[in-house]
Amino acid sequence: MSEKWVQTWGQAHSALSFFYYPSCPKTYRMVISSAVSGKAVRLELSNEYAKNDVKIGAVTVANCDKNGNFTGTYKSVTVGGESSFTIRKGETVKTDPTDLTVEVDGYFCVSAYVEEGALRSGNLIDNVDLLTVKGDVTAQKNVTNEARIRDSVRKVASKVLRMYFHKPIPLFQSVELLNETGAAAITVFGDSISQQGYWTNAFTERIRKEYKGRYSVINKSIMGNRIRLDFGKRFIAKGLFGISGLNRLQRDVLNYDDTEYVVFALGTNDFLQYGTISAPKSEKPTAKQAFDAVAGISEKLAEKGKKLIVFNVLNFGECIDSNAEKEALVHEYNQLLDDNKDKFYAVYDQAGLCVNPDKPNCSRKEFLGGDYLHPNKKGGQIVADGIDLELFK
Repeated sequence: MSEKWVQTWGQAHSALSFFYYPSCPKTYRMVISSAVSGKAVRLELSNEYAKNDVKIGAVTVANCDKNGNFTGTYKSVTVGGESSFTIRKGETVKTDPTDLTVEVDGYFCVSAYVEEGALRSGNLIDNVDLLTVKGDVTAQKNVTNEARIRDSVRKVASKVLRMYFHKPIPLFQSVELLNETGAAAITVFGDSISQQGYWTNAFTERIRKEYKGRYSVINKSIMGNRIRLDFGKRFIAKGLFGISGLNRLQRDVLNYDDTEYVVFALGTNDFLQYGTISAPKSEKPTAKQAFDAVAGISEKLAEKGKKLIVFNVLNFGECIDSNAEKEALVHEYNQLLDDNKDKFYAVYDQAGLCVNPDKPNCSRKEFLGGDYLHPNKKGGQIVADGIDLELFK
C-alpha cells in the first residue's frame, strides 16, 4: 500500500479562556497511545486564539511507556529545519517529518518546551495525558507532572457547574504518522457531550478492538459549539465555545485527507443556548435551518469522499435551561433527520436509545450527569455500544 499521513491524535482549537496557561518556561509532554502504525511523525502546533507570539525552544518525539518515560532514543523535531522557532499570534505551523517507528497500540510522546508566551489556544479533551514540567526537559527520559493551582480551580468548577472539565491541552493541534498499511481516521465533530469523552472514549475502544490498526478516532469536539453560529459575543468566556461547525469544517475535517468518516454530533447548543447567559433570544434557530446546515455539510463531505454519520439530539428536558419551546425544536429537528436519512451515510438515534419513556422530552436520569444534560459514564457506554460498527466496514 502507498504511504500517507494519518492522524493518530488531534483536537479542535478554541480560546482556552480562564483555562489557559500563563507565560512560563515550561515543557508540555503529551503521551499518546497510537491506534495506527507509522514510520515518521509530523505535528501541527497552533497559536490561533493567542494574544501573543509563542517562542518554542525545543520539540522532541520518542517512544515511551504509558507514563511518558522514554523507552528509546528521542528525536528532535524541527520547523523549516530549525529546532527553535516562534509561532506568531493567530498562526498554525506544521513541523518537518521526523523518523520514528510507532507500532499499533504503542505509546509515544511529544514534548514541547515553551520558552516564552502564554498558551491560550487549545481544548479540554479527555483522551490523552499531558505532563507539564518547569524548564526544558524535552530530552529528559523520566519526568513527573507538576500540578498547578488552576487545576484545583478547574476541579472546583466541575463540581459547581456539575459537568466534567478535563485538563486543558494547549498548543498541539494534530499528530500524524506516515502510515503504510492503509489506515484512516474517523473524526468526531461535536460539542461538550462528545468532548467530555464518556461516549467517544468507549466508542474508540470498540473501534480499536474491532478494526485493530485500521482506524484512529479523532475527537474534534468543542464545548458549547453550535452548527450555524459562532460563540455568543456577550458570553463572559468569549471564544471558549469556538467558531461554528460550518466555519470550522475546513480546518478540522476537510484539511485532512485521511478522514474517511465523520461522526456529526452537534445541535444541542443551537436549541438550548438561546435566551441564556450564553446567547440572546434573537439567536433562536428553526429546526429547518439547523437541518439544512447539516445537509449542506454532508454534501461538502461527500464531494471529498467522506461519509457523514449524524447523531440526532439527546432530549434535554431535565436541564435547567430547557423549556417546552426548545424541546419542540429538538423533536422537529430529530424528525427531519429521520425523514431524510437518504441525505446522509447514516443517522443514529441516540435520543431514542436514551429517552425516558415516562417523559418523552427527557433522557433517563440514570444516564445523565449532575447537570441533567451531559451523559455520565453509564450513558456514554450506552451510546457507544449502540453504534453499529458494520458502518465502518
